Amino acid sequence: MSEVKNHYVSEFQTFEKNGANKAPAWVHDVRKNALSVFNELGFPTTKQEDWKYTNVTPIAKGSFKYSSAPVQIGPDVVKSFLVEGTDQFVMTFVNGHLAPEHSQLSGIPNGIVVSNLIGAYSGHGNIIREYLSKYVKHQKNPFTALNTAFINDGAFVHVPANVAVEKPIHLLFISTKKESDQIASHIRNLIVVEEGAKVNFVVSYRSVGDHTNLTNVVTEIVAKKNSLVEVVKVQKENESAFHVENLHAHQHETSDVRIFSLAIGGAIARNDMSVIIDGEAAECNLNGLYIVTGEQLIDHHTFMHHIHPNCPSHELFKGILTDHGRAVFNGKVYVEPEAQKTDSKQTNRNLLLSDTAIVDTKPELEIFADDVKCTHGAAVGGMNESHSFYLKTRGITEESAKGILTVGFAAEATAKIVHPALRHHVDLMVVDHLRSKLGTANLPDIVHA
Repeated sequence: MSEVKNHYVSEFQTFEKNGANKAPAWVHDVRKNALSVFNELGFPTTKQEDWKYTNVTPIAKGSFKYSSAPVQIGPDVVKSFLVEGTDQFVMTFVNGHLAPEHSQLSGIPNGIVVSNLIGAYSGHGNIIREYLSKYVKHQKNPFTALNTAFINDGAFVHVPANVAVEKPIHLLFISTKKESDQIASHIRNLIVVEEGAKVNFVVSYRSVGDHTNLTNVVTEIVAKKNSLVEVVKVQKENESAFHVENLHAHQHETSDVRIFSLAIGGAIARNDMSVIIDGEAAECNLNGLYIVTGEQLIDHHTFMHHIHPNCPSHELFKGILTDHGRAVFNGKVYVEPEAQKTDSKQTNRNLLLSDTAIVDTKPELEIFADDVKCTHGAAVGGMNESHSFYLKTRGITEESAKGILTVGFAAEATAKIVHPALRHHVDLMVVDHLRSKLGTANLPDIVHA
């Protein structure tokens, strides 16, 4: 472990000399504190409860290096990652660095800030200082500490009060190979949506090539009073890559936050998703779909914290697994004594398409209020034989019946995406991925009522 720590201390020293000095002095102090925390914690092990089923030894053993400059990629590659058939604002990053030549930010209404973090310090430093690392704490999470130690670039979005952003904002993060190095992209995103504002995001993590890189992300979202925020995360990096994200949303009263996670890439992918419902009558919908094939491991840990009364929250995560794939779902809903009239439902369902796939699921409720309506449940099982038999009696082949039922299983999750263009984008990716992984073209498209 000391060798690993020495590697990142050396990387940090190089990082501080190569471009990191563009940040204000207070950021340097935050970085140094986070590095000392990481050195104290080290990478997590399976002896820790939160990492019991997720062995990150392959990440800890990797000699990942911070990339000081972006790598050039072609415009056709970027175009293939965009949301088809809809206008969108696009901000593209390559190996953690802004690629302005691949971004489409013209026409953004006055007052709305869509910038990279480095570029935003000069004009919006007060907002960044107010919220950066305010809610996401790095003292107990080694990957968050490592990300914080290497805070440099990422997306900064500020939507002023009572402004509705008509087009979705696409934050596109692409990892690619740089010579023989294994690259670590420590991406830091900060999204602040002021009172009464409305905005939709798609946040994509994609790969070019089959290299082994580490994408280590922290995304902080602040949703003020009466705001509406939808975030659709798409993680489809190559199956040699490692992906870790700590996504945190902090809601104020009467705000509405909707988050959806599609996780289909990576050798190891870990998604920590937490929502603090810190205002009366705020609502949160936290949903996701993961498709695990080959030797992949995809892990979701969610935390929904109810602090005030009259706040509904709904959570649905579904998984499709085949081959030797492994999935982990750990979801906790925590209800404070003051959070009366809480209405919370948490569901995790998993479809196993092979005898060698494994799911570890653990939904949890901690309730300290007496006037609530809270439920949770989990299910793991194979294809429903009676449903398959019904389809086969209608002249549908066994292979097609399996495909129809699998796509239908996924469609219940993707239906939770509200923005129609973003939902269609995810639907297409899901079906294309299933067609390639299940080895059949006889899969129907997803059609929502």
